[in-house]
Amino acid sequence: MLRVTVVGNLGSDAELRYSAKGTAIAQLRIAVNQVRTGPAGERQESTEWIRINVAGRQADYAGRLQKGQRVLVAGRLQITHFQRRDETQGTGFDVWADEIQNVSARAASAESDNGRAAVGAAVGDADEAPEFEDLPF
Repeated sequence: MLRVTVVGNLGSDAELRYSAKGTAIAQLRIAVNQVRTGPAGERQESTEWIRINVAGRQADYAGRLQKGQRVLVAGRLQITHFQRRDETQGTGFDVWADEIQNVSARAASAESDNGRAAVGAAVGDADEAPEFEDLPF
């Protein structure tokens, strides 16, 4: 079994469907950009597209992801070989994800804003600082 961790950008919104037994299954495609320096010193850029399959509770989460978001995916790599319509051979890369996380800057800032709001609500107003004798620990 080949285990991989991939970070890339979603090429489209996740497609969420349900099996006959009611299990959530999400399919998404992520673009992984690579920048290399060629033998003559020129900059070479390439993009690899990887299909991601997610099932269960992680699929429900993945179904809320949107095009352009940066995600981290960890799972099992499955390599498939196929024949194109023009009779040339192709190779496909599928990852059956065990874990998927949104690592976009927008997601991180939203989580940190929510964290600040939760801390602010727990502490209360700045004018009403808690008394240390009232703390339970």
